[in-house]
Amino acid sequence: MSWKFPVSIFFSFLSSVALLLDSFIVCTGSHQPLSTRRHREMKLGLVIQTAVALYLLLSPAQSLPQSIINNTTEVLMFQEVWGRSFCRTIEKLVEVVQEYPTEVEHIYSPACVPLVRCAGCCGDENLECHPTNTTNVTMQLLKIRPSEPGQEYVEMTFVEHQTCE
Repeated sequence: MSWKFPVSIFFSFLSSVALLLDSFIVCTGSHQPLSTRRHREMKLGLVIQTAVALYLLLSPAQSLPQSIINNTTEVLMFQEVWGRSFCRTIEKLVEVVQEYPTEVEHIYSPACVPLVRCAGCCGDENLECHPTNTTNVTMQLLKIRPSEPGQEYVEMTFVEHQTCE
């Protein structure tokens, strides 16, 4: 059940604050009333600040929907986490310029390609996951030359990992 603050009471309070401000806003030091325009500006500023403060204090806090809160997430057991973390092949997105660093004067679309690569952790910190068997895969990409008009389809070859250790 959510509590709602009545808007009519809120606006009534604001008008009361405005009346109080009329009687209290005076020039600093001289105790003379401010000019009408400056008085209105100060009053409006204080009314707005008061309104925002009250709104924040009196409005209910926002929260996540109940459907999200009630969903319980399943805990991945150690065996599964351990098995998933080992060195193995997995599809990764690789930037074309990472594989072809001399081709920086061209733009390729897509800029990244999906390649099967080795990833994961080894049981020893001194070991790294690396490929033991590789194969080549050729993909068609769009090659754009920013310095010249036009674009063309090109075939580019990338290395994919088949097995890792």
